[in-house]
Amino acid sequence: MRDYRERGNRVRKHRQSYLPVLIAVVLIIIVIIISLLNGFFDEIAPSGTGKEADLNAVFGVTSQTEAAIIYNKELSDQKALYVNGGFFLPISMANDLADIFYYDQVENRLFATTASASNEASPSDFILNGDTVCVSPAFIRKFANFSFETAENPQRIFIQTEWGQKNTATATKKAYLKAAEDNRSDNLRKLEEGEVIEIISSNTAFSKCITEDHLIGYVDNKRLEGHSSQEEAVVNDVPPITYPAPLMQGNIVLGWHNVTNDTANSMLSDVLARVHGMNVICPTWFTISDNEGNVTSIASESYVSQAHQAGLKVWGLLDNFTGEADTEAVLSRTTTRRNLESRIVNLALQYGLDGINIDFEQLPATAGDDFAQFLRELSIICHSQNLVLSSDNYVPKEYTNYYRRDIQGRVCDYLIIMGYDEHTSNSGEAGSVASISFVTEGIVNTLKDVPAQKVINGIPFYTRRWALENGVLSSAVLSMSDAATFLSDNGVSASWDDTTCQNMAVFEKNGVTHSIWLEDSQSISAKLSVMKNNNLAGVACWRLLMETPDIWDVISAYYPVSAEASIPSAEAAK
Repeated sequence: MRDYRERGNRVRKHRQSYLPVLIAVVLIIIVIIISLLNGFFDEIAPSGTGKEADLNAVFGVTSQTEAAIIYNKELSDQKALYVNGGFFLPISMANDLADIFYYDQVENRLFATTASASNEASPSDFILNGDTVCVSPAFIRKFANFSFETAENPQRIFIQTEWGQKNTATATKKAYLKAAEDNRSDNLRKLEEGEVIEIISSNTAFSKCITEDHLIGYVDNKRLEGHSSQEEAVVNDVPPITYPAPLMQGNIVLGWHNVTNDTANSMLSDVLARVHGMNVICPTWFTISDNEGNVTSIASESYVSQAHQAGLKVWGLLDNFTGEADTEAVLSRTTTRRNLESRIVNLALQYGLDGINIDFEQLPATAGDDFAQFLRELSIICHSQNLVLSSDNYVPKEYTNYYRRDIQGRVCDYLIIMGYDEHTSNSGEAGSVASISFVTEGIVNTLKDVPAQKVINGIPFYTRRWALENGVLSSAVLSMSDAATFLSDNGVSASWDDTTCQNMAVFEKNGVTHSIWLEDSQSISAKLSVMKNNNLAGVACWRLLMETPDIWDVISAYYPVSAEASIPSAEAAK
């Protein structure tokens, strides 16, 4: 009886030792069966549990007048306008395709301005959508190389500006275009057996694809076959816009001559007696006089004649300083803007000028596009009349980007940086007029938008004397010689400051703290060295008659000018 019990126990223990193995085997079999079933169901129902996607939601189309934009095979955040069966792109996208489009919202006119013509669109080529003007792709296509196709339900436009290798595959039976890399995700569309689709990118399981009707989604790689690749046809039938090279060759050494009345024109003789190595003089003769785009002039034929005899080119300066005109009102209306362009060019031709220098300051941000269009149009006229066009600009800051230095760099012959006024009477603190870091920053940031051969840097022939008395800060502008006299009269010597690359002095007298950062041959040399190292086209000097005679030797050492286009010496000008 005991032996029987022992044998029973041994059998139970033997069975118990196999039980975990049995359970593990059963689980493995179940997993294999589930995997096979999943593959089977994927085979017979590749869409899994996915439902039909809402394509309007996929494309972000929220109304019947809104259309999606697919830009270089990616869905864009921007939207097109869809009206009466026609598509219209926002002007911002038109300018992405070719940065030449301008809308006059006052007169409701649209222009595409190239290097040689300002082409006006017909009323059917654009439409206003709230505050945004939208342009027909057919009109844009006249000036830019891109292809476009459209589709509906939902409305969408496909735009391509980049071309390369196109990879395609053929859809097999029961293939679906999915919203995500998951067979259970929503179905964008069932693909036809044999349908050719383009593959944008792939991983081991799915390919991101675009169909011929411009739907973008994902396809299970098991549902693709017949892979092939071919080079896309490039659209390049629109020639690039090229602007004429500047009429002047070699270095530019320009001096601004501050002429405020007819009598001041007679001061040219004093200028010519002081300078050498300068080849352009820029008198401040013209200003916008009213909102109709008319111009006040104090130009002088005898001045031009005398300057030409001295070997100087004359560029007349047009400013907006009088306050008698609203610059934005003039520039934002095509009729008045073109009147201004015509007036200044006619004055330049009347007085035999060689160029026009535009100095529009304190423009509001809302006038940025208008200013750019003004320069585009003025460039066409100037180049047709062999006039050099230059424009003066602040040292670049983010808050002045609306001046569109990039456009200026294309349409103008020269962009001049006003590399001074780092500290002004409104700064609230004493400081340099043009420290070396300020000058360098201005040059480096301008060169991000404008080629070096078109950039001229302006240097100051003046400084500021600062006085702090009883907590009140004041300043006065001094010429180079007056600044030296100020220190001498106070028995003070300036010392070199490596931070600003200027000689400076700070001293106290009669309870007043005085400070000054000098502009002299050393500081000017430091600035010119930075300019030369950046291969700039030249130097502009504000302003003539405030410099000491030795400055011209320093400038000539860095920017020598050709003998036929410069004042050879002070003696020759007498």
